[in-house]
Parts: sequence; structure tokens; C-alpha cells
Amino acid sequence: MNWLNPKQHALPLLACALFASSGQAAEFNWSGFLTLAAGKTLSGSVQGQNEVGINCPCMISDFSQSGVIDSSWDFAADSKLGLQGNIQLSEQLSLTAQVVSRGARDWDPNLEWVYAGWQLGDNDLLQVGRKRLPLFYYSEQQDVSFTYPWVHLPPQTYGWEAVNYNGINWNHSFQAGDWSGLVNTFAGSETRKDNDYMKIYNGIDSETDTRWRKIIGAEVLMNRDWFEARLMLMKSETQSRLVSDNEDWSAPAEQMLFGASGLVDYQDWIFSAELFFSDRTESYGRDLAYTLTTGKRLDGWAWYLTHGLYQQKINAVNPLELSTEADQEKHRLSSAVVRFDVSTAAAVKIQLDHWQDGGGQWFKQTYGDANALSISYDRVF
Repeated sequence: MNWLNPKQHALPLLACALFASSGQAAEFNWSGFLTLAAGKTLSGSVQGQNEVGINCPCMISDFSQSGVIDSSWDFAADSKLGLQGNIQLSEQLSLTAQVVSRGARDWDPNLEWVYAGWQLGDNDLLQVGRKRLPLFYYSEQQDVSFTYPWVHLPPQTYGWEAVNYNGINWNHSFQAGDWSGLVNTFAGSETRKDNDYMKIYNGIDSETDTRWRKIIGAEVLMNRDWFEARLMLMKSETQSRLVSDNEDWSAPAEQMLFGASGLVDYQDWIFSAELFFSDRTESYGRDLAYTLTTGKRLDGWAWYLTHGLYQQKINAVNPLELSTEADQEKHRLSSAVVRFDVSTAAAVKIQLDHWQDGGGQWFKQTYGDANALSISYDRVF
């Protein structure tokens, strides 16, 4: 499992839960989600097995989980099954856990969330344990494909080496006139062993560990009628080590992450924009990503067009000794999606992707350009 020793979290949470709930009957609820997604590349500029061991033409659909669509129909890249359980121990105290099994990880079950929540009042909630790191607009539900338009989230924006974290967060909701708001502050750390994200770069048989320490950040969400906006700012230290090459941990390097998004859902028309920026000057440089989407719903059907960009800026002098000509990563993705809601809890989607590479030699020779087709059945229960 890609998380710290469960005893470090489970025992304190259980002790608190038993103390707080003594003499009260606990209420248990559960829910789940399923995505069966098949994908295949239709064409691409790279042919045969590439440097990292993937059969091309190929297209990355999920950086974080090493989901890659290759030249044959396959369910591995984006299929998943998840179960979430919640125990309400009292009016104030609850325990939540989530297990996810992914096709990209050979369907091995992984306990991804386990945390306790204390309701401190009508507007305040304190949570302690292991949770999703709120980097993006869809971070909280990024595994629940039914809740968003695409078969897979736009990889140009939704791709980072840390997904969850161990720590604490405080949610404060408020009302400001006609606006509803939420402030979420969070702090903690994450050590992800045998990081799937790094297999995209170091090879499918490689083993790389990633560590984010001294995580501290906040997000603000504002909602009014048909409009929603979000801002996020986070700071941490990052380290990594290539275990398969017997490397030691790299020196800690500071990073600053910034996210902003807006969503308009008005009379069955949908417009959304998401921006993500990172400052990793102490490692190599900076990253910029954005995604733009427009869509229309009609009688259970929905049509979406999406365009996204990821661009890396490498400093001329950097500790990793990267160069723009050889190592820069820059690519665009244009997508067309058709969705049909089979019921209020199930949907079928078809997605056509056009990936254009504009980066350095390594990425161009390893992944390059690609066109891909994906079909999915999403369900919540």
C-alpha cells in the first residue's frame, strides 16, 4: 500500500472513536463506484515498444496511476472499482475509509482513505487521517468518473506524483449574501513508494519513491446560482529516489503550487476552465497547465469539447541538469465526448482524443503524437 504504517493512523483514530462513542449505537453506511473503460490508440507518431516498455502508438490517460492507452483494446488504463464506508459514531464523530481497485494496477485493492471527522459546529469540520490532496477542482471525486464529463480526466492538468496525504484539515463553510463559501486548510505529508506516476518516465519495471513533506495549503470555493469558482495554494518540500538504481533520497527542494478554476452551468450549457501552476525552481523550473471545456445537455444526452495544455519551463541552470531541447515536456490534448445517462446512477461515454506533442526529444521519441478512442460505463451505487 502506498501509505504510511496504518497503525500510525488507525490506533489513535480508533481510541478517539471508542472514547467518544461509548454508550452510543454506531450507524454504518456505504457506497461505491465503478468504471469499466476500454481504450485503444487509432494512430500515432511512435511505433512499436518505446523506451519505457509500452507498445505504441500510445497515449497517457492518467499520469498519477500510470494509465496508458496503447495500440490494442484494453480495460486496464481507466477502469476502477471503489467502495467507501462511513461509521457515524455520534452526532459529532465519524470514521471514513475508501478502498479502490484499478485496472492500471492489476486490480490490486488499495486502502486510499482512512480518516476521522469531528463536526465542531454547524459550519466547522475537522478531519484527521489519510485523505485526497485537494490540488484540483475534481480531486475529491477524481476516481468517481460518473461525476464528470470525460472517460478520463484531462491528463494535461490532472497529473501529479502525489495524490493523497496523511495529515489534518479544517473545513469552514459560510454565507456571504447570495454566495455560499467554503475554506479548507490542510497540512501533512506523503510518502508514495513505487510511485506509478514515475513509471511513465523511468520505465514500467522501475521502482521510484516520492516524498512530499511540510505540506501546508488552503483552498477557497465560492458558489452562487449557476457559477462556481475555486482558488488553491499549497507549499511543500519534495524528494525522490530511484530505488531500482539503488539511489538515496534527493536533497529536499521547495515547491509552490497554485490552482484556479471556474464553472458555469446555465440552462443546460456548461463552460469550465481550470488553471494549474507550479514553481519548482529548486528542482528544474516551472510548470503551467490549463483545461477549457464547453458542453450542452439535452434529454439525457450531453456533448463536450475540451482543450488542454501542459508546458514545462526548464531553467538554463538546474540541479537535475535537464535541458529544454532534450527534456522539456509540452503537449496539448483536444477531446470530444458524448455522454448518455442510462439512469440517475449510470452513464455511458465515448471519447475521442487528439494528443499533440511539442516538447523535447525524449518525450517526442517516447510518446509523441497520438489519436485515441475510449468507451466507458460508469456507475455509482
